[in-house]
Amino acid sequence: MNRPIVFLSALALCAGLCPAAVAATLPADKLPELPLALPPPGPEAAYLTKLHAHIHRRWSDNFLRLVGEKLELNNPLNVPDRMAEVDIVISGDGQLLSSTVSRSSGFPGFDDAIIEILRDAVPYPKPPAEVRSDDDNLRLHWIFARDQRRCSGVRVTRSYDPVELALPKLLHQGRRDEALNRVALARGNGVHVAPQLTLLALDWIKAALHQPYATVAMARILGAHGDADAIAWLKLAVLRPDLAADAGAALTALQIPVCPLVKNAFDSQNWADHQPAALALATAGETGCLPGLTKLLGNAKAHPESRAAAAVALGNIDDPAAKKALAEAAKDGNPVVHGAAMLAQIRPGAGRRAVIAMEVYLRDPAPDLRAAAAAGVVRAGGDTNLADLYVLFKESDARPALAALRELERLNTEESTKLVSRLVHRPQLEVAKLATDILFRRGARESYGVLKPYLDSNTAVPMRGRALVVADEAMLRSASADPTLGIWVYRARLVRGEPDLAADWFVVYGIKLPPAAQADAMTEWIVHAPAAAAALAPVKAAPAAAVTAPPAAVTAAPAAGATAPVPPTAAPQAAH
Repeated sequence: MNRPIVFLSALALCAGLCPAAVAATLPADKLPELPLALPPPGPEAAYLTKLHAHIHRRWSDNFLRLVGEKLELNNPLNVPDRMAEVDIVISGDGQLLSSTVSRSSGFPGFDDAIIEILRDAVPYPKPPAEVRSDDDNLRLHWIFARDQRRCSGVRVTRSYDPVELALPKLLHQGRRDEALNRVALARGNGVHVAPQLTLLALDWIKAALHQPYATVAMARILGAHGDADAIAWLKLAVLRPDLAADAGAALTALQIPVCPLVKNAFDSQNWADHQPAALALATAGETGCLPGLTKLLGNAKAHPESRAAAAVALGNIDDPAAKKALAEAAKDGNPVVHGAAMLAQIRPGAGRRAVIAMEVYLRDPAPDLRAAAAAGVVRAGGDTNLADLYVLFKESDARPALAALRELERLNTEESTKLVSRLVHRPQLEVAKLATDILFRRGARESYGVLKPYLDSNTAVPMRGRALVVADEAMLRSASADPTLGIWVYRARLVRGEPDLAADWFVVYGIKLPPAAQADAMTEWIVHAPAAAAALAPVKAAPAAAVTAPPAAVTAAPAAGATAPVPPTAAPQAAH
């Protein structure tokens, strides 16, 4: 509603104060209004431009014009440096909730005119979420001046809720960037933000699940909390050769049957379709797929890796037919099949007799059999016979040590940690990486010192990055901005149990990472940050299976570097 009568009445009143003077124009009235001091292009800048135009018509084009035309130079409204500051609150639907003069111009008529104009301007353009405070209202500080500034001095002010209250609401609104800004603001004020960053990380990976760079690790985290999209993702992933093993293990841990998803693959005339099905069933122990697995294991024409995968899956099925098939396969002339079937028959803690049977193959010419033997010694004997694995330190092939490490990770004892620590220094990069990661996963901080030699600048990044867990603060600060080592600083902080410092790194450097790397970093946060356990309520998982993947046949699909089942042509990321 326009109120020219109010303005004219005010002008008439002011004119009566100085009747003898002659009207004249202020020098500032001949100059254009000063430009708005806008933030960078975006929703806030666009809204302030629109809002300023909405008020400019009433203040500059109407009120100030009439003041200049009708009133004398010595009128109180024409004092050149007269200005007032006003705090304004506008609701999300454009209604004026309050307007308060926070700094008076010194003349009530000038102040009252501002308030009247602000009331007359209702409704205002609806403010977007990006400029509203946490109570959903827009707050502004506005300078109204008689000089060339006129009404160009407007800026958004914000009222923030505590970060623990603000983040859930921001994430519900889909404002992840603002949520990250609040985490950064909270950290700048010294607030611990681990629970809040966990909420942000969950939202982040939920969005990433629909991107080509989604991973099994992301889906498994979300699936553990009942996310239907994540479970559907995993059910598709079991049909992908590169994802089948990890996706099947994830579904099994979530107590979701795998066999119904892959059973038809065993009827395919293309034997290549059988391997993903067998990999997916590795830890399932489901008898429904027993016929398909035994058929695959006994088919001498099938690829050895496919048959080895079937042996692993059969090892988790307590059934006479499975035992019979494994016994036959343990006589196979192919070392890949022979080794997988031999290991699949070993039960955890089987004892000295089984250890002796496996030790025979520790010096076999075939690396696949040596790998099965190393894993079997650990599985059957536990700590008792680890000294017999001294042969691993004479190996030039990585497979025996990798197989032993997979079993050692299940053992998680003081003696096994000592052996894992020694394997960190094996020359094979994959062995050193896996051994180090096992130490990290079991939180064996007293053993991290074995990584110090890898801090040397000539060390390959995968191990130098891992070694940052024992670096001093000066080295960590120096490496933080490094485009290659920076992400390893973040990981080191997580492994060291320093979530706030990890959060500090992410809000400064993580926002510069590619989207896939950001999602991976958020996944790592969920895995490592102690607040994750308190903030989340995972479903009860099935117990881990005792049988590992074939020690020498195939390498496990990397959970953190795999791609989504859709689209099938998406290229996987490089593993760490």
